[in-house]
Amino acid sequence: MFPPAKFPLPLPALLLVLAFSLSPAGAQELSQRLVSKVRRASVEILIKGQLRGGGAIVANPAGKIYVLTAAHLFHRPGDTCVVVTEDERSHLASLSAYDLGHDLALIEVDPALKEYGVLEIASVSPGETMPVFNFSPALSRQSLVIPGSVAHAGVSYTDFSSSQDYLAHYFVSGINPVFSSGGPWVNRDGEIVGVQHGRLKGDEGSPSSGLSMVSPPSAVSALIKNNRLASTPGIGGFLWEVRTAERSYLETLPAGIEGIWVNPVFKDRPLDRAGVKPFDIILSCNSTPVRRIHQFLSLIRKEAAGTTFHLEVMTPGNKSIRRVELTTDSLESIWR
Repeated sequence: MFPPAKFPLPLPALLLVLAFSLSPAGAQELSQRLVSKVRRASVEILIKGQLRGGGAIVANPAGKIYVLTAAHLFHRPGDTCVVVTEDERSHLASLSAYDLGHDLALIEVDPALKEYGVLEIASVSPGETMPVFNFSPALSRQSLVIPGSVAHAGVSYTDFSSSQDYLAHYFVSGINPVFSSGGPWVNRDGEIVGVQHGRLKGDEGSPSSGLSMVSPPSAVSALIKNNRLASTPGIGGFLWEVRTAERSYLETLPAGIEGIWVNPVFKDRPLDRAGVKPFDIILSCNSTPVRRIHQFLSLIRKEAAGTTFHLEVMTPGNKSIRRVELTTDSLESIWR
């Protein structure tokens, strides 16, 4: 234990100490007024009587009221659901539009839900280290407020079992437990900066890496404004960077090879129809070398569903390179 200081700190040093001690807590604060507002506009989503996650009341530019949530909460597009508001009232509703590339869904609800308040959508995504807050019925606690901070503001792609394809999102550092899917992430102004979708898995035995996948507000705004089915280009397989492979796999490849390998390949989806097999390596797309997953998927997602791409592919143990044509499908058209 240190003895007390004999002399007071100089004023500039004292101010520095105060700023250091106060700023981290201040950066994480959300006013009680905003907490009450967001909580009132946050809902629970039940499908077939089962709590599936959360959502938020929003409006399109014409003032039509919807609930925004995650698409994967629904087992199939025709499912009806029950929206439970903060006062425990239940409201029957149904899916109106969805975007599986960002795991977003709009639920058509009674216009009377406007009385609970409407949350605005942020015009831009938050930057790295910015504080954000998730409102969701995590662990069945109706509406917890879970703080986080942006870990990577750029677009990332994560394999998503619900669509057997890829979800575009950004990463938030914050552990979100079960039932948090669909809950809105808001900034310090109470604006929606994205929707909670999933958690990046941790190491074996750990349910979470501490990273949450969150949709960008631009995708949220587009779905609300258009209120129609998106058409997300799909490839029908999961990708891995060669540099992350096991040593035994790397030893089957020519020295210095770069690319992305595929596993699994889903039957009757684009990669399968193109003749790409599990563990094949994609070297280039439309003559552009690809080393990273996001490089390849960015090229795919820039074009409309149904576009044909020319790939260079290699099979481990075989040094020859073959050229195949990959024609994307639409994730939304194959969701039944």
